[in-house]
Amino acid sequence: MASILVSAIAILGAFLVFIYAYSFMQFMLTITKCPDCGRIMQRVVYTELAGEQKKRVVTECNFCTSKRIRKHNEIPQHRKDTLYP
Repeated sequence: MASILVSAIAILGAFLVFIYAYSFMQFMLTITKCPDCGRIMQRVVYTELAGEQKKRVVTECNFCTSKRIRKHNEIPQHRKDTLYP
């Protein structure tokens, strides 16, 4: 009886380790690097302010976008929400 219980716990533990390893590898494969500077890019959701229905997901580099010169007097056309890389 004890050997069945130990083997069931071992099988369950191996199954959980496999699930966590698979999800970690999937996460590692979705990370993208910037072709210009080599830093990790971040996923961003842009939502249109007028419609609130149009959404698009883009990966962009925070370092490269902060280097660009932006006009400060422009009225924003979309809302920017960042996701995990």
